[in-house]
Amino acid sequence: MSSTSTSALVTGANGFFGSHLAATLLARGYRVRALVRRTSDLSRIRGLGVELVYGDVRDPASLRRAAEGQRLVFHTAGKVSDWGTYDEFFAANVIGTRNLIAACQESAVARLVHISSLTVLGLPRTRQVVTEETPYATSAFDPYTLTKIKAEGLARAAHGERGLEVVVVRPGVIWGHGDTTILPRFVELMRKRQMVYVDGGHNLVALSHVENLGLGCALAAEVLAAAGRVYHLTDGEDLTAREVLDGLADAFQVPRPRLSLPFSAVYALAAAMERLAQARGDAKPPAVTRYGVRLISNDCRYDITRARRELGYEPVISFQEGIRTLGE
Repeated sequence: MSSTSTSALVTGANGFFGSHLAATLLARGYRVRALVRRTSDLSRIRGLGVELVYGDVRDPASLRRAAEGQRLVFHTAGKVSDWGTYDEFFAANVIGTRNLIAACQESAVARLVHISSLTVLGLPRTRQVVTEETPYATSAFDPYTLTKIKAEGLARAAHGERGLEVVVVRPGVIWGHGDTTILPRFVELMRKRQMVYVDGGHNLVALSHVENLGLGCALAAEVLAAAGRVYHLTDGEDLTAREVLDGLADAFQVPRPRLSLPFSAVYALAAAMERLAQARGDAKPPAVTRYGVRLISNDCRYDITRARRELGYEPVISFQEGIRTLGE
């Protein structure tokens, strides 16, 4: 699928990854339409040269207007957090995806690239090799994971219906310069000397640098044989949590963690902090959540062989290269 003058809609284009994806697509010759809300902060995409359309994934009419005339749609919008009610996650991630699929079908969009998450596989701690054939998590308790599983299921089921091709991409922890979500919270905990290694921090974690992920998503749209497929897109490196935390600490010139605690102890502490935050009705998450503990304690190898073989995907930014830009 040629990118020259191809029209592409990016939902959530004002977000951290969405804005990087929009820039990647523009550099590859796409005409990019950005779906944003009226209340969105547009600082990340201002000046890029994208066409702005206003709407919300929970508003079907606005999605139909946004998808009209587009050949490709990249779905990055949703609620990505470790805090909030199930209803909030369901509305943004499940209903929003259902609405977008319908809009794509009604507007004769050729291909939808759905950005899912490796969390749908449950963040295993068994150091197993995880492929695209690994079953969904069956013991997921957090609303983010539960709704991402449902949303991905909707996207995969829509492939081939009413002429729509669907490709599903599963990234790991999305990171890079400008990240305002997970990694900055880890940095703040280290600054306050409240961060610990979990079980020594020797577990393997999966990262997806925004530049690598943007490239992979573009390839998922362009390679004809990718239709109907699922791809894992990570940085392709075996990195331990200790290496990641130490690299973050050094990049931001904050102290590295000094202590190591068992997973069970850190998870119990997170559960207690969540209960306290819920009792107070806090809108913001506590410093440590159970999902955050599971994320930093994830221990497996996510295989990206399929993406390399079928898409020609090869990460261009290594951890050491990416980490140098974080503190700038």
